[in-house]
Amino acid sequence: MRLQNIPYMLGLYFLIDLGYNVFYTAFPLHAISTLNWSIAKMGVYFTVLSGLLIIVQSTVLPRVSRKYSDAALIIFGSLMLGTNFLLLIPGNIFLTYLAAGFFALGDGLMWPSFLSLLSKVVGRKYQGTIQGIASSFGGLASITGLILGGLLYEKLAGASFLIAGLVIYTVFLLNFRLRHFEEQIILRNR
Repeated sequence: MRLQNIPYMLGLYFLIDLGYNVFYTAFPLHAISTLNWSIAKMGVYFTVLSGLLIIVQSTVLPRVSRKYSDAALIIFGSLMLGTNFLLLIPGNIFLTYLAAGFFALGDGLMWPSFLSLLSKVVGRKYQGTIQGIASSFGGLASITGLILGGLLYEKLAGASFLIAGLVIYTVFLLNFRLRHFEEQIILRNR
């Protein structure tokens, strides 16, 4: 925790996982109660979402990562991911599938880039240790987010996605500091 910039990045890791896990609990409830989807329709949606993630990570990410820095991809990805959550609020089928595209683009660009930058910030000596600690932060965020997602959906219905979106938009704003971290890495490696 004394390593430079690591507490900040672990805080971002926690918030990202928190936003995801609110979604993972609230979305199935939303699909059943608001969209009136069967389990099969929900399966189709998650299949489309997974297919889009595969496309983004296998074709888009390799191309844009050569042109843009990790921080730039993290910033853009978090903006797309936050927008995904807002598109889910109305409970419209078209917007829900459009949200899947935003989710895939946001997650597919942001998460691998975030993990890449985390490993660069910590340096080779502590990579394994920090990845393990980050996983623990992710586990804590998962527990918190899954419980919170259910409670929020019970009280707020589709507006629970607004909370998840606000968490990710907070991450978006906090991500601008990551550009400074990249500058430090460049200076360290000279």
